[in-house]
Amino acid sequence: MRKSLPTIAEASNVDLRTPDDKNERIPQMNETWFPCSTCQELVNLCSLMNHKQCHRANKVLGCKPEDNPSNLHILTVQKEKMISRIESSSEYKYRERQKINQSYETLKGNLLSIAPYTCRTCMPFDARCHVYDMGGDSSLIKSIVICSDKNTSWQSCMEDSFTVLNNYGQRPNTCFAGIFDGYHGNVAAITAATEFPILLLDHISAMDPSYKLTEEEKLFIGSLDTVFKDNYKETEHIFSIGNEKGTKEPGVEGIQLAYAKAFWRMERLLQLGRAESSKSRWSGCSAVTCLLDGFQIMDPQMSTLKDKKRLGMLHVANIGNIKAVLCKNGKSHCLTRDHSPVNGEERKRVLESGGSVSSNESCGFIEGFSRVTRGLGFHGDPQLKNSVIAAPYTISIPIYKSCQFLILASSGLWDVLNSREVVAMAQDLLTTFLMCPQDRNLGSIRTEEDLSGPYDDPETSEDLRATSAKADFLGNSSDRETKANNTSQLYDMAAVSVCRQIVKAAMLAGSQQNITVCLILLPGCEKATSPEKSSS
Repeated sequence: MRKSLPTIAEASNVDLRTPDDKNERIPQMNETWFPCSTCQELVNLCSLMNHKQCHRANKVLGCKPEDNPSNLHILTVQKEKMISRIESSSEYKYRERQKINQSYETLKGNLLSIAPYTCRTCMPFDARCHVYDMGGDSSLIKSIVICSDKNTSWQSCMEDSFTVLNNYGQRPNTCFAGIFDGYHGNVAAITAATEFPILLLDHISAMDPSYKLTEEEKLFIGSLDTVFKDNYKETEHIFSIGNEKGTKEPGVEGIQLAYAKAFWRMERLLQLGRAESSKSRWSGCSAVTCLLDGFQIMDPQMSTLKDKKRLGMLHVANIGNIKAVLCKNGKSHCLTRDHSPVNGEERKRVLESGGSVSSNESCGFIEGFSRVTRGLGFHGDPQLKNSVIAAPYTISIPIYKSCQFLILASSGLWDVLNSREVVAMAQDLLTTFLMCPQDRNLGSIRTEEDLSGPYDDPETSEDLRATSAKADFLGNSSDRETKANNTSQLYDMAAVSVCRQIVKAAMLAGSQQNITVCLILLPGCEKATSPEKSSS
């Protein structure tokens, strides 16, 4: 019976546009199913959150996935058994008993078929997609698309911000991308998205002369002399202690050092409180950024024969609870570290620094306010800022032809779907789009004709310019340049379709946050264009 259910890729082929409405609507619930990453059972996306809650409840009650309680009597016996166990323990806590009772009620509702079921078929979907033109000269990136939705059912304003800069540092085949997830306003997120790339470039260009600042960027850096005075720069120099080699060569250590300094300087700029309206609760943000460098980096630490085949380097830095996930050889690899109370090390650091972690939520809140233990901003509350620091986690990895795509996303996605689920969905959608041209859902993608209609937004007039073609993209033209342009448009169309479906899936799965997803197609995505390559 399960085999007859449609996959997420099959459901995406339905035309989701409603011509009479300004906003698109989420597809019917029975059209969208998703395999649970824990039990591999196909679950309706609208029920996925409750399904995962049942998995967590079974874990609390000490039940294995294959030994779930089949009736209410067995469930009650298991609950009493767990309560007796914790009461006999010397470390008994009332909170543990409360968790057991909550898990019991969750599974009881599921057994009696009275579990809450939320209908989300009429949720408005007005995501904006941004396609970035790579100029056709990038051997590392096939396409970059960012799709974001305010999630109006839960949020009154958009607090996420993002930036993509091609030819970063005036270097071809080099790109910078970042997503900034705002909290208590969007001031910190917008400021960081605008100014952080320049601060990072300033530090990288000091080590590598191939990175160059524009005149406008030099003017901005020069205007900060009144903020970063000599005594501040002397303190900043502690980052370079014991790492002198990193300051001379544009190696991995040098890039990671530049990231650390850039985050520290960004934190200093946010401390000025520009455009903040609140006196006690200034805004803050999490951040995930990546630098894709298509040139070989001469680092003695990575001078192996295997690395001679690499196409470039990927440098990722994150701060907070948003992620970057790489798909390589069909497998997901999380490149970021979670900076939230869920992380035991972070929780311990906060408590040792004198901070507090609330216990009324599953993961806890820092000082009853922040969901993250590291972030930018939050300077309006000195007690909170003592716990929330701005030290990033950085990682650098080589890019090979086996790397298929990279996904950066705000917490609105990761709150409801994990990295394996998102990568599996993206891979399924991408393969379906590239291998089945007759099934492509072009109706859900805006074209130049649509931009003049009711969907037009003057602030996003550059959206989807690369997706204006609706004819046969690969065609039979003998003109190589035309074929290259058509292939580039094909990847743009595929990335837009996949990105939009991921945002829709997050909304269906019950996300209550702003959702922003950045999809970067890498050279390995070509494997999806033919069955032979896909199977290899």
